[in-house]
Amino acid sequence: MDKQKELQFPLRNYFVYMFCSVLVTTSIIALMTVFVLKNWLHVEVSVQSWLLIFSFVIIVVGSLAMWYGSVHLTRPISELNESVKAISRGDFNRKILRKPYPKDTAKYHNELDQLSQHVNQMAEDLKQTDEHRSAFIANLSHELKTPIASLVGVSDLLADEKLDEATRKELTTILQSESLRLSRLCDGIVTLTKMERDFEPKKKSIHLDEQIRHAVILITEKWKQKEIDLTFTSQPVHCVTDPDLSMQVWTNLLDNAMKYSGDSVHLTIELQEENDAVRVTIADNGIGMSEEDQRHIFEQFYQVEHSHVQEGNGLGLAIVKTIVERLGGTITVESELGKGSVFQVVLPKVKNENS
Repeated sequence: MDKQKELQFPLRNYFVYMFCSVLVTTSIIALMTVFVLKNWLHVEVSVQSWLLIFSFVIIVVGSLAMWYGSVHLTRPISELNESVKAISRGDFNRKILRKPYPKDTAKYHNELDQLSQHVNQMAEDLKQTDEHRSAFIANLSHELKTPIASLVGVSDLLADEKLDEATRKELTTILQSESLRLSRLCDGIVTLTKMERDFEPKKKSIHLDEQIRHAVILITEKWKQKEIDLTFTSQPVHCVTDPDLSMQVWTNLLDNAMKYSGDSVHLTIELQEENDAVRVTIADNGIGMSEEDQRHIFEQFYQVEHSHVQEGNGLGLAIVKTIVERLGGTITVESELGKGSVFQVVLPKVKNENS
């Protein structure tokens, strides 16, 4: 509303100024015309005729001045209107060019220039959103294609009544695995979609150290076939956050550490309080990542090429980053190929009044 007022009042003042200027200028020209006709050319006519001449000059000169002014002033508005129409049709490459304007209209055109910059920025934002959406749909289609094809193929095979029990059992296992993979992918998409909207986390005070211990129990039970050496360094830490979202962060990071490690997993978890924040460090001895992978690891559908892990969908760490940022925190990674990775999550810590 304030922006609209800032734009409306100077524009209104400018048009009032222009109208008064045209009126005064045409009146002076009309008076000079009458003066020249009467005193220099000695034209003798009645008072009514002088009034008609005076009015005629005002109308002609005023009309020409207003026509020039309207064309001069409305051209940038027309260009702006055409650009907005083009953007609304999906032409996000359309840009409004900035031009130099006369000093007498500088204030007016400066405001149009600001509006043009806002429109150009809007077009750029829409272009990036459109590219992001297209990439997301393309990646999603690719990720959905494999499990769906597997489900269809296995279902066709299971329909064969001649299958022996061992083969049927193996195919059923594959069917369950691909179904779970598809379910995880759908859950990830729902989470990302929810996070990218105007979603407000439901925060409350929790014992962060206890929550992470709970996440450790869940993940180690899931990967109990591996030999897990765990070191957990912490002290009681209160944190005001969304417990469901923060739990998803820890389970995703821990599951990621287990997934990309060998049969023997060395996992180190450390909680540190830092003024008004808490730092959670999760280090593993997994396969590690190259510098190139580290730059893209939090992008949607990005997967480390040398991981050889088939059950991932490239959404886990993207979800983690989105959640952490929604909670007002940051996440970083340091890694080296063959030596493992270290993820650090920093969340704002609001002291519990009752603690």
